[in-house]
Amino acid sequence: MNAPKAVLCAVAMAVALCPLFAPAQNWPAKPIRVIIPHPAGGPADVPPRAMGQALAKTLGQPFVIENRLGADGIIGAEACAKAAPDGYTLCSMSNGVTVVDPVLFSKMPFDVDRDLVPIVHTGTLHTVIMVGASVPVNSMQELIAAAKVRPEAITFGTYGQITLSYFVYEWLRVKMGAQFLQVPYKGASQALQALLAGEVQIAGYALGAARKHMQAGKVKALAINSEKRLASLPDVPTLREVGIDVDYRSWFGFYAPAGTANDIVRRLNAEIAKLIVDPQFAAKFLTPQGFETDPPAGGPPEQFARFIRSEREEFRKMVKTIGIKPQ
Repeated sequence: MNAPKAVLCAVAMAVALCPLFAPAQNWPAKPIRVIIPHPAGGPADVPPRAMGQALAKTLGQPFVIENRLGADGIIGAEACAKAAPDGYTLCSMSNGVTVVDPVLFSKMPFDVDRDLVPIVHTGTLHTVIMVGASVPVNSMQELIAAAKVRPEAITFGTYGQITLSYFVYEWLRVKMGAQFLQVPYKGASQALQALLAGEVQIAGYALGAARKHMQAGKVKALAINSEKRLASLPDVPTLREVGIDVDYRSWFGFYAPAGTANDIVRRLNAEIAKLIVDPQFAAKFLTPQGFETDPPAGGPPEQFARFIRSEREEFRKMVKTIGIKPQ
C-alpha cells in the first residue's frame, strides 16, 4: 500500500472509531439514571441516593434514582444489564443480586459476569439479630431452646431469600432443629417495623439503623455478623460464637451495563471512591446506616470484580452446608 492510501485508510479508521470515543469524551451530557433494585429509605437506598446527589454537583448532570423492585432484585438488575452501555444507566445493588441470585437461581434472564461491569464497592453492613423487648429471652441460646420446646410458636421476620435473616433462619432450622414460624416481608424496613410493632418476635436489621431502637430498649440484640465482637457492643456475641456458622454480610456496589466505556467506569470509580473516604459524607450517610468502608470498598473496578467472584464461591459452600437447593 502506498503512502497516500495508507494515510487515507488511517483517516477513515479514525472517523469510524470517533463515535465510539465521543460518548466518553462528552459524558455526561444528560441526566443519568441509577436503578436500585431495593426498597426506598433503607440502607440499600440512602447511601447511593446521597452519592447521586453529590455526583450531580461534581459531574453537572442530575442522577435520577429509580427503585425497581421484584424477584429478589433480578427485575431491576436485568433492566440495568440490558440498558444501552452509554454511561446513562447505572445500578447500585447488594451482593444478594450479584453473588446470591446466580447461585440460588438456576435460570436468570441475564449473566452477572457477562452483562454487568463492576464500578466500585461502596461498603459493607453489619446485621444484628434482634428480638422484641417483650420476648422473654436474653440470648440466642435461650431463643433456640424456646423454639425447640414450642416449634413454630416464635415468629421470625425475613425479607427475601438473599439476606442474613433468611440464612440464619435456615441454619437454625436445618442445623440446630429450632423451628420458627417464618413471616416474609417485602423489605428489611418492613420487617423491622413488624418487630417494633410486635407482629414478629425476631428479625435482623442493619446495625446502624437498629442501634437507636436498641438504645431505646425496644429490641434486644442477640448476635451480630461480625468477625469479632464490636467495641460498641461488647456484650453482643458474633453468630459464630453462638454456633451459627453463617458468614454472610450484605455489601453494595455500583455497576454499569457491559460495554460501557472504560473511561466512564473509571471516572465514576474515582468520584465515588472520594465520597466513601470523605469524613463528612461518611458521617452523614454511611456510618448512620451501619456501613463499614474497609477494603475492597473504594478500590479499583478490577479488584471489585475479583472480590465478587471469590464471594460467590464462598457463598456456594455455605448454601451446600445449609442444604438450600437452587430453584
